[in-house]
Amino acid sequence: MGHVYYHHPGDKQFSLDFVHPDPVEIVSQIVDYDDDVAVKVQAYDIDEEFYVIYTSRVGGRPVREIDFNLSESLAKMSEDNSTIVVRLLEIYRALIAQNEEEEGVPVEAYKKIDVEALPDVLDRTSWEGSATAVAGRLASNLILKHALPNANHRTAVALIQFYLRRLNPNFSMPETSIEVDSETYDWREWVNEYINESKRLLTVRRKNILFKHLYRFGARTLERKHAVEIDLTAYELDMYPSEAKIVYAEQHEELWIEFVKEAVERAGYPELKETPGLSKAEFAEKIRNLE
Repeated sequence: MGHVYYHHPGDKQFSLDFVHPDPVEIVSQIVDYDDDVAVKVQAYDIDEEFYVIYTSRVGGRPVREIDFNLSESLAKMSEDNSTIVVRLLEIYRALIAQNEEEEGVPVEAYKKIDVEALPDVLDRTSWEGSATAVAGRLASNLILKHALPNANHRTAVALIQFYLRRLNPNFSMPETSIEVDSETYDWREWVNEYINESKRLLTVRRKNILFKHLYRFGARTLERKHAVEIDLTAYELDMYPSEAKIVYAEQHEELWIEFVKEAVERAGYPELKETPGLSKAEFAEKIRNLE
């Protein structure tokens, strides 16, 4: 009862963007969209009838074909930030190449790489405390910023390993993916629990007001693609968007710190939970020493 799709059931590229019981308001919203926004509308009837607009950006192209002036962006950054950003982009590109090799098709980008947003990931991170705490905050902030058009979670996991290896070169993340068939890989079960909750928190953080309206219309569960369900009764929806951004960002950070703690336990390096983390300057210096 009360089940609504967050991604359009007929095309997962479309996600929920607007909800209203009045068809006139639905039409008015559709007219206001820019030309590069494709629209699908779905009617629901739970406690009352309402309509959901699903949207998708058109004109996407492979990630590897995205052009941007990296030198110009780096010139605006501090030396430490630029050093870390360059390595982060190298990690990201390697993951995209690996994904394309595994699946045999280009990874489609629905937006540009926001290089200039990446220093904010580093500046917002608290670099004090244990190595696992710093690594978890870095991963969380990277995912929250969503500066990369794809593979944000996979890049965050790879960044965790790269950071912790600067403290212990023997560290290696426990297996995070499993081969489903000859062309498909998926998260392992223990990782998937964190990834799915991360996606739930991100979604509620962005759209708590929309979900509040859906709840009023009778919705109790939302289904994202890959069968990830969001139980609306499990999250506080009645708050200002600015408050939701803070509350759910804090929960997201806690989730990723717990992920790193479990990862180092599984990898056989529990001492990293007590090892002091590297500061941003120390991390950047170790990267420069690799080159």
